[in-house]
Amino acid sequence: MAFELEDDRVKGLAFVWRFDEYYSSHTIRSYDRDRDGALGHAEIQELRAGTFDPLGRSGYHVHVWASGRRHEGYSVDRFTARIEQERLVIEFSLPLTPPADPSDGPVIVSLLDPKNVVDFRFPTSGFLGVVGELKPTCKFRIARGKGEQAGHPRPVTLRCGG
Repeated sequence: MAFELEDDRVKGLAFVWRFDEYYSSHTIRSYDRDRDGALGHAEIQELRAGTFDPLGRSGYHVHVWASGRRHEGYSVDRFTARIEQERLVIEFSLPLTPPADPSDGPVIVSLLDPKNVVDFRFPTSGFLGVVGELKPTCKFRIARGKGEQAGHPRPVTLRCGG
């Protein structure tokens, strides 16, 4: 996950989803039509339409709170997919409209499928990034969700200021 910053505000979020062997094998078999071990442009578009775009109804399992309010209505502005070591990898980004100012209050991001069909897990390291410039007063925190985020196993909180 990467926080995309511009003018000290979070203007978007970028995600890299790496899928398990089971889901990958089924999906690759369904969408790598020419069986060459790579996804071409048309195959990526079919995969997106068949498996990813329907997640828009659930906000792509992305949950964001900024300044105490929940963001709603995400649209994907970048999407790609590829096969790495026989595993499916999907990359996408969601703009935040309006951009969130972490100086006005924490920006909290979580991935959660409340129906428990998809289990999101962060790698032990290297999963959090920043695109743009982060003020020295900004800090990330990862902890079990509380309050409105209760049930979210590891929301990421970005807080800036004193």
